[in-house]
Amino acid sequence: MTMIADTDLQVGPKSAHPSVSVSGRRHHRTSFSEVRAARRQRALQLVAISTGLLSVSVAASAAVVIGLGA
Repeated sequence: MTMIADTDLQVGPKSAHPSVSVSGRRHHRTSFSEVRAARRQRALQLVAISTGLLSVSVAASAAVVIGLGA
């Protein structure tokens, strides 16, 4: 019969480092991160508009081809 010692049950860390603990982390928003976020948002908007225009163009072309083929 095997005995389980108290040290066998202690497998987790004894304490968390302040930089990795969830409560110790603070997210500061700098002006640079806001500029990056604004640029990313603008890029996403341009991609959405471009995708929309492309899909309308493809639909119009398909309608013309189907209309000419009929």
